[in-house]
Amino acid sequence: MAEQYHSTAEFGRLDRGYAKHCGPTAVTNLLLSLLGRDAPAPERLFRDVARLGRRRLIYANWDWKGPLGGTSDLRSREYLRAALDRYGLKEVRVGRVRLLTPTAVRDALRRGSVLYLQLLRHPKYGSHHLLCYGLEPDGRVRLADGWAASPVLLEPKALGRGLFLEVHPL
Repeated sequence: MAEQYHSTAEFGRLDRGYAKHCGPTAVTNLLLSLLGRDAPAPERLFRDVARLGRRRLIYANWDWKGPLGGTSDLRSREYLRAALDRYGLKEVRVGRVRLLTPTAVRDALRRGSVLYLQLLRHPKYGSHHLLCYGLEPDGRVRLADGWAASPVLLEPKALGRGLFLEVHPL
């Protein structure tokens, strides 16, 4: 699987603009990684993923102050499953929502899973959706944070509070 690191800045100005679109960006990076050479262009895939989220009332393209807009934390599993099914990735398993702890993250990554993280009130990211691809030899996790077009490395304990979904290709 070729890890993908597209950013919200890359997609934010498409069409009439996108707001609070870290969820669709993370789903796009996941699909691009899993589809490999068979993937559509990143911009086309992002538009389709954002549209899918809006139609299912999972992603709202609003930039209002406070909790309104963005991707629903409660329905992220449904969003991932719908996007994977849409692109024929029915053999990819999406686990249940789990509490984000350093031990749970390390264990899931050691099983070969990609993690869809939902950070809450993070000091750097605030409330944010992103991907975690793997563990580095020094124990840090490798993130597609949606803000950088390259891997970001963090200690697992620096992920803070939140939830995650384990995505595992079978």
